[in-house]
Amino acid sequence: MDSRTRRMYAAIMWGSLAVIIVTSAYGIGESLFGSKEPVGEYLVNVYWPFPPYFAQPVTYFSVSCVALFYSGMRLWEEKVSKWPKWLLSFLQLVGFVVAFSAAYEVMYNFMLWGATYTIACTGSVGACNPDVLSSNYPYAWNLLFATRAFAALFVVSGYSVYYLRKLAGSGMV
Repeated sequence: MDSRTRRMYAAIMWGSLAVIIVTSAYGIGESLFGSKEPVGEYLVNVYWPFPPYFAQPVTYFSVSCVALFYSGMRLWEEKVSKWPKWLLSFLQLVGFVVAFSAAYEVMYNFMLWGATYTIACTGSVGACNPDVLSSNYPYAWNLLFATRAFAALFVVSGYSVYYLRKLAGSGMV
């Protein structure tokens, strides 16, 4: 990889990390010191920079997670390729299990979201807002936040399985 490409990936990686830290600090701070709304609620109820026509912090968070992972893996490609085969195999297994779990959570959240939205909007006269729906068991989670976070986790873990198999060369790790 040439130096310009390395600098580009490094800039994306550090920029993404900064976005993740800022949005996480904002969400955690608002949840702890705010009105104790469901986890992720504050990352869904804000639009930035042109409310209400642009993205929510949860969108920036999930996109930054994927960008951070991808650019970081590209920067570490040579080092990771030198890891022992047993470690690469173990990480593939972990990535596959995490990808399955994240896919299950996304499907579960969409099912729960659809059912909750249907109940909330039955008989309502005005427009229903799917962004404010939460799952209350066992802890209150905003469904939009949970779905985007688990979708990012699915992409990251799914790509890690592909990436580790590619690094192994023949795919026989």
